[in-house]
Amino acid sequence: MPTPIQYQISCEKDGPTVKATYELIAPVGGTALIASFSLTVDGKELIDQTHWISGQARFNGTHFTQLDHPDNDATVAFSLSSNEGWTAADTDTLRGEKRFDEVSFDNS
Repeated sequence: MPTPIQYQISCEKDGPTVKATYELIAPVGGTALIASFSLTVDGKELIDQTHWISGQARFNGTHFTQLDHPDNDATVAFSLSSNEGWTAADTDTLRGEKRFDEVSFDNS
């Protein structure tokens, strides 16, 4: 059975600005490693896939992005996989009618 990667992902909207934070951790002492990670806000990829290095045990960071149309709903989506075949993916929505809104995903 594949070992799950622990993850905590949060996106906070403040008007047109979105702050995305994430922390991904492979279990200590196991063979699982992070194989892939993608995080998009309103269709914009926040993780530079051209510089992504597969096989990391831990990956964390913060990114900021600007919404082109902050009064419209914006979809937040992520996908994550391990070298053992484990996967996770989900979507949520930052609501356009709210100046301040937040979505989060976690399994820890």
